[in-house]
Amino acid sequence: MSTLELKLEIFDKLKSIEDEGLLKKIMTLLKTVEEDKIYHLNEYELNMVKEGEEDIKAGRVISQEQLDKEDLEWLSKQ
Repeated sequence: MSTLELKLEIFDKLKSIEDEGLLKKIMTLLKTVEEDKIYHLNEYELNMVKEGEEDIKAGRVISQEQLDKEDLEWLSKQ
């Protein structure tokens, strides 16, 4: 089945649907497909990313294992 045939078949089925709830769900699904998939960061988020990049360049990083250890230590103090 070609893309055009598939679209026409879907359109025909949509025309016969009377269930408003179902139509709303379909519309929600279609809107998520249409939306731009690029996430735009706000100013705070951009600053946090830049700060993280600066930390990496300056060598201010720790391993996942060290982070896990610090998390456990912090949690045990709570």
